[in-house]
Amino acid sequence: MSTPAVPPPYDPNAEFPPKTVKNVKIAGIAALVTVFAAVAIFIVVKVLNPPAPAFAAGDCVEVVNGGQYAAQIEKVDCGSDAALYEVGVYLDDPDAECPGEDYARYQQTGGNQQSYQLCMMLNVADGDCLEMPMISAGQEKKVACASDEANVAVTKVIEGTADRSGCPAESAENARVYPDPKRTVCLGRAPV
Repeated sequence: MSTPAVPPPYDPNAEFPPKTVKNVKIAGIAALVTVFAAVAIFIVVKVLNPPAPAFAAGDCVEVVNGGQYAAQIEKVDCGSDAALYEVGVYLDDPDAECPGEDYARYQQTGGNQQSYQLCMMLNVADGDCLEMPMISAGQEKKVACASDEANVAVTKVIEGTADRSGCPAESAENARVYPDPKRTVCLGRAPV
C-alpha cells in the first residue's frame, strides 16, 4: 500500500520567479483591450442595431393609453372592436410625411428602439359608429350606435379609391381619404 504524496512544507525563503514590469504591462493592456471590445460589442448590438419595430403595414392597433401626444399602442387582431386603426404606411423616418393629411400618426423615437412613424387609417366598416371627441384627439373609439357616446357614423367605406366624391353628400365633407393603400371612409352624424 502506498502513501499519498505530501506537498513539501512551506519555505518562506524560497525564491519565486520575479514579476517583471513587462508582464504587468501586458496583463494590463490585455484587460483594457477586453473592456473596450465588450463596450464596442454592446454599442453595435444595442445602440446601432435596435430591435425591429413591432408593426408593419396591414397590422391593426389599439390605443391603450394616452392621447395625441403620449399614446401607447398595441397590435391587435383586425377583427377586434379595439382595432380602431390599421397601419397604412410604415415609415423608417419619424419626421417623414404621411402620404395624406387624414392619417392618424404615431411616432416612435428615442430609447433603445428603432425610430419610425406609422401612418394609420381608420379600421371600420359600413354602419360602425364612433366616439370622436372634438377636443381629445387620440381618444377615438368604436362604440354601439345606440349608445350616448356615438357621435359619428361610418356611412360608407370605399376600398381602392382615395376620393371623397364617392361618399354620400351628407358625409363627404368629413370623409377620411387615404391614398396608400387607397381607402375612403365616409363619416356622418351618428343616428340619434
